[in-house]
Amino acid sequence: MDRYWLPSLLAVLLALSGCATEPTPERHSAPDSGFPYRAAQSAQFEEPPEPFVRTVDLSLLRVGMTKEEVLAIFPDPITIDVSVRGLEVWEYGFAQLHFRQGVLANWFDLVRER
Repeated sequence: MDRYWLPSLLAVLLALSGCATEPTPERHSAPDSGFPYRAAQSAQFEEPPEPFVRTVDLSLLRVGMTKEEVLAIFPDPITIDVSVRGLEVWEYGFAQLHFRQGVLANWFDLVRER
């Protein structure tokens, strides 16, 4: 019986190794954010979503315009902040307007710069 235990062990190990399967590669997916809508990965938005639709023409702006002149052609900004450099920054969904000492100093078209 002593001479059969090694071949028997090898036969069992060989048989068991045939049952092994190759592991499948893990699928890496984005974690579930809990948000029910997900845009397609390839989705490209040319214009901002509805609440930020552009309602004015930025070409009407001129450096040196007063806040009152800007408000005559623009709606009220979403937010108004003061930067560390002392600029008053009006935030819109489509643009940022920078005022220095009450007059328009600069603006940025956030849609075009994408």
